[in-house]
Amino acid sequence: MVTLGFIPMTFLKCLFLACYLASSLGLNSSIQPCDPNDLLALREFAGNLTTGSIITAWHKTSICCQWDGVVCENVNNGTVASRVTQLILPSRSLKGSISRSLGQLDQLKLLNLSLNHLEGGLPAELSNLTHLEVLDLSNNMLSGPVSGALSGLKSIKVLNISSNSIQGNLSELGGFPHLVVFNISNNSFTGQFNPQICSSSNEAQILDISWNRLTGSLEGLDNCSRSLQQLHLDYNSFAGHLPESLYSFSALEQFSVSGNSLSGPISKELSKLSSLKTLVIFGNQFFGELPNVFGNLKRLELLVAHSNMLSGPLPSTLALCSNLRVLDLRNNSLSGSIDLNFTGLPNLCTLDLATNRFSGFLPNSLSYCRELKTLSLARNEFRGSIPEDFSKLTSLFFLSLSNNSFVNLSRALSVLQQCKNLTTLILTKNFLGEEIPKNASGFESLMVLALGNCALKGQIPVWLLSCRKLQVLDLSWNQLDGSIPPWIGQMENLFYLDFSNNSLTGEIPKSLTELKSLVSTNCSHSNLIASAGIPLFVIRNKSASGLQYNQASKFPPSICLSNNRINGTIWPEIGRLKQLHALDWSRNNITGTIPSSISEMKNLETLDLSFNDLHGSLPPSLSKLTFLSKFSVENNHLHGVIPSEGQFLTFPSSSFEGNAGLCGEIYIPCGDVSNTSLKPVMPSSSNNRFRRNSILFVTISIVVGIVLLLEAVSSESSASLNFVGLHLGFSYLMWIPCSIFF
Repeated sequence: MVTLGFIPMTFLKCLFLACYLASSLGLNSSIQPCDPNDLLALREFAGNLTTGSIITAWHKTSICCQWDGVVCENVNNGTVASRVTQLILPSRSLKGSISRSLGQLDQLKLLNLSLNHLEGGLPAELSNLTHLEVLDLSNNMLSGPVSGALSGLKSIKVLNISSNSIQGNLSELGGFPHLVVFNISNNSFTGQFNPQICSSSNEAQILDISWNRLTGSLEGLDNCSRSLQQLHLDYNSFAGHLPESLYSFSALEQFSVSGNSLSGPISKELSKLSSLKTLVIFGNQFFGELPNVFGNLKRLELLVAHSNMLSGPLPSTLALCSNLRVLDLRNNSLSGSIDLNFTGLPNLCTLDLATNRFSGFLPNSLSYCRELKTLSLARNEFRGSIPEDFSKLTSLFFLSLSNNSFVNLSRALSVLQQCKNLTTLILTKNFLGEEIPKNASGFESLMVLALGNCALKGQIPVWLLSCRKLQVLDLSWNQLDGSIPPWIGQMENLFYLDFSNNSLTGEIPKSLTELKSLVSTNCSHSNLIASAGIPLFVIRNKSASGLQYNQASKFPPSICLSNNRINGTIWPEIGRLKQLHALDWSRNNITGTIPSSISEMKNLETLDLSFNDLHGSLPPSLSKLTFLSKFSVENNHLHGVIPSEGQFLTFPSSSFEGNAGLCGEIYIPCGDVSNTSLKPVMPSSSNNRFRRNSILFVTISIVVGIVLLLEAVSSESSASLNFVGLHLGFSYLMWIPCSIFF
């Protein structure tokens, strides 16, 4: 996500400031012995650690001012031993807890224990460090309440305890008169925004309280210094409108408030933030039009406002932001044509306007964005053909135009084949009813190609074989006919193949069992990531929105051939595909038996062979597929016992319906199946109990019947009673066959 980039930026700025302060504090270690109290405090600190190189290194000498990470100063003109003023131990793999003995280093000005594995709470004794100017405990595993551990730090300038699990109410922090950097992000602080954080200092430049559990409004921002340069409030539960005071921070360069519940329109006062470089407000409930005031934001580089309720046209003044690199407005209700002069955006790298209501034709001026790498205009109402000038987008590697009304697929491919760096091309649900081109070339870098749901006619084109790097191929929901070409097996990197819902015929080529990326455990899928968080999609059916994958390598290795007219048998060599996760060949005309070699596909999660003409029995070895979560052989001609171990105990009975000869504990008990094709099987324990009960009942029926007959014959009773006795006796005897075969 885009916001992840802010944490390093804040961290780097903190680090720079810390280094500056460190240099101003003096880095020359004295050769004099350090103060005895400091020595004891440091050794107690090291004694609280369970791992770390300093544990042994510090015990080799008692001159602690020469220890690694320790800086001393002579604070009394050389009359006494030097005092420890800096303890700098970042990224030392330190484990253990922070000793309260550090509170005895009363001349300490800089304490940096960041990027370690320290646990436990913050000792209250830290509050004794009245000279401390820099405290960096970020990126550890510290927890517990903050309580009064920081309240006495009256000289603090840089306070960074980010990326821990520290708790407490934000009201417990504040009253730092010299504060420049305040970063408590990625913790578990609660409460409302504390105005005292701002009001107590006129020097604050960086304020980062993102990724906590804060609530309420942002009215407390009124007290913040006009020198504020970075303000990060992301991923809390703030609500209400953006306060008008925000627009008075003329020095503000970075503002991010994503992932909250803020609402209301974006004020035209935004134009006053002339120093703004990044504006990130996605994942809120902002509504109304984006104000057309971006002409004053000449330094703007990043505008991310996706997933709100913004409406209206695209502001034309965005074309005046010549430094703009990322423009992400997806998942809103913006409308109209794109009347933006892209010639004024030479540095644009990412443009995402997907899932809006834009219409009209694609602007030719987009071709002037020669640095454009990611372009997503999916799920809008664009029409027409792809402009010829798009061939000039030589830096483009991700293009998604799905779910529009584009035409002329042949021309589109002819234009885009000249974008030599293109790795992802998603054209789903366009070019309706056109013929799939028989000839194309130039897609040597292509890794993902999605042309599904286009009702394309023709056959699978041979030019796909030239896409040697292709990993994901989706031609589903078209009207393709002919057979699956054998050369598919030569596509060494292909691991996701979807030809479902077409009119393909013929047999499944044996070469499909030779796909190298699905056979070898040594093949790894390229880490192709959709930039700026832009999702890739796998369309599972016509009505569904699809499964979202932000990374090509996260697609489940799959072969989907369902709902065609494919015939022939399942090759026994299919067991080679040990990396396959999903096999869906349902709703075809596949015959023969289910090969036991499928049980060798240990990573299989989905196996759907329903609605075919398969016969024979289910291989018992299928129960070895321990990752199998979806299974169906519905409506075939299978018989025999259903495996009753492993994952088969979790499948519903509907997975086996429409097979008159199947039986088992999880379906129809084998004793109840009346099918002459049923092969003899060893009864399960439940069937044994059923048979024993049946034999006992039959025996009792025979005895009762014979007794009644004998009694009727020998009785001296009336004829009517004899008739009743004979009738009952014969009834019991005649019931015996029904009790067996019912």
